[in-house]
Amino acid sequence: MQRSNLLPKASDINAGFLVALVGIPQCLAYAMLSGLPPMYGLVTAAIPGMIAALFGRSAGVTVGPTNTTGLIILTSLSPWAGQPELLLTAMATLAFLAGVARLIIVLMRGERIFDFVPEAVMVGFATGAAIIIALMQIDELLGAPFRHVDNVIDELRQLAFYPWEALSFSSLGLGLFALISVVVGNRFYPKLPIPLVILLISIMLVWFQLTPFSQHWVTLGDSTFIEDGWPSINKMLPTWSMFQALIVPGFAVAFIGSLELIVTLRNRNEPHFLRSELRSQGLANIAGSLMGCFPASTSLTRSVLLDIGGANSRWAPFLAALIVVPIVLFGAHAIRAIPQPVISGLLIATAISMLKPKGIRQMISGNSQTRTLFLITLGSTLILNFHEAILLGTALGIVLFLFQASQTNIEVYDVHPDGQLRPMLEDAPASHQLIQVSGSLYFAAARQLPDRLDPHLRPETEMVTLDLSHAHHCRVAAVQALLTIAEHCSFRDIRIEITGASPSLKALAHNLGVRLPWSTKTIRLTLSAEDDAL
Repeated sequence: MQRSNLLPKASDINAGFLVALVGIPQCLAYAMLSGLPPMYGLVTAAIPGMIAALFGRSAGVTVGPTNTTGLIILTSLSPWAGQPELLLTAMATLAFLAGVARLIIVLMRGERIFDFVPEAVMVGFATGAAIIIALMQIDELLGAPFRHVDNVIDELRQLAFYPWEALSFSSLGLGLFALISVVVGNRFYPKLPIPLVILLISIMLVWFQLTPFSQHWVTLGDSTFIEDGWPSINKMLPTWSMFQALIVPGFAVAFIGSLELIVTLRNRNEPHFLRSELRSQGLANIAGSLMGCFPASTSLTRSVLLDIGGANSRWAPFLAALIVVPIVLFGAHAIRAIPQPVISGLLIATAISMLKPKGIRQMISGNSQTRTLFLITLGSTLILNFHEAILLGTALGIVLFLFQASQTNIEVYDVHPDGQLRPMLEDAPASHQLIQVSGSLYFAAARQLPDRLDPHLRPETEMVTLDLSHAHHCRVAAVQALLTIAEHCSFRDIRIEITGASPSLKALAHNLGVRLPWSTKTIRLTLSAEDDAL
C-alpha cells in the first residue's frame, strides 16, 4: 500500500464492497468453469487478491478468478479430475508455475513479448472462448448437468441425443431470466450489482420455497460438496511428470492473464505499472498455491468496477479481497442454495460480453493475413486445448512478423547521364542503375538479398550503384551478401559501387577481411510534382 494512503477513504471502501459483492457470483461461476468446487473461486479472490493489492501499484487492478483462464485451467487439470488429492496437487502446482512464469518475465524484462501478440489472435481467442463457455452451460440450463463432459465436443455429442422430454422449463426459465437480467443490467444500469441481486433472489426462492418450481432446480449443494471453513489445501508434492505436464499450461495462464493486465493498464493510462503489477501477481499466485487457490489473474470486469466505485488507492482492491474471507468461512449455507441455472446464466452473459462484433468484422474485412490469423486462432480454440490455441496463434503471429521483417524493400531507378533519377520502366534499357535497399539487413533478410537483386539487373547494365543509406541492423550476413553481389556483378562485367554504408558496416567488413567497392557518393532525393520522381 502506498505511504500516502495509510488509511482507506470512503470511496475506497465503497469500491471495495462493490467489487466484492458483484464478484462473488463471478468467482463461484469461474471456479466451476475451471472444473473446481465453487468455494475455491472465493479463496482465489481472497488470498491472491490481497497479496497483489499489497505489492501492486495501480488502484484500478483487482486479481482473482477470470473467465479467459478458466478453460485453460479446466483442460490442464482434467487428467486428475477424478482423483481429489491429485487434483489439489495439480491445482497448486499450476498456480505456482503461473506465478513463477510472471516473475521470470519480470526478471528477464521480457514484457515486450506481449507486443508480438496480434490483435487478430486476441479477438480469435476471445471469440472461441466465448462460444465454448456458452455451449458448455446449455446442459445446466436444460435442467441437469451432463456427466462425463470434458470439452465442447462431448457437450455437443450429448446434446445431439438429448431426451427433450426431460427438459425442465423451470430451470430454463430461471437461467434465461438471469441471463437477460445481467445483459440488460450491464447495458442500462452498469453501476447496479445486478448479478448479486439475481443471486440473492434465487437463494431466497430456494430457502423459503416461494415458488413450486424451486424444488426442481439443481443447486450447487446438489452438484458439489460445500461447507463452512477454508477448503482443503494440497498436502502433496507434485510428481515430475505432473510438473512437466503443467509447465506449458502454467506459462499460458500467465500469458493470457498478463494480456488482461495490459488491457486494464492501457485503459487507465498506467502502462508504466506493468512490471510492478506482474511482479505482484507472480507473488500472489505463489502465495495462493500454498493456500488452496487456483491461478489468479487481472479481472477486466471487476477492475472496471473499481473505477465505477471511485477507487482512490490500493485499499480498494485489498478490501474487495478481504471482504470475501468471512463468506468463505461462514457462507456455505447460502452458497449451497444457489441454483445451477443461475450460474449458467451468469456465465453465458459473460460469454456474450466477450464477443466484440466490431472487432470481429474488422478482422474478417482486413487483409488476408489478419483474416487467416483470426480464423486459425478461432478454429484452434474450438478444437485444441486452450493453452495450445493461444500459443499457436501467438507463434503464427510472430512467424508472420519475422517473415515480413526478413523482406527488405528494393527500389530500382534509371540513372541518366546528367545524374537525374527516374523510376525504372519495365522495357526501357538502362546502362546505369541505382538500386536502393531499405530495411533490416540481418539473418534471412541479408541472405535473400543477392537472389532478390538478380532479376533487376538488365543485360545491358554496365554500372550499378547500390544505395544502403536506408538499410540498418547490418550484421555479418550483410557483409557476406554484399560480397556475393559484388562477385556476381564482376562475373557479368558490371561495375558496382556501394554508397550510403554506415561506418560500423565498413568497420565490420574490414575486421572480416572483406574488401568491398565502397563509394563516397551521396544520393540526394527530391520530390517532383510532375512524375513523383526522385
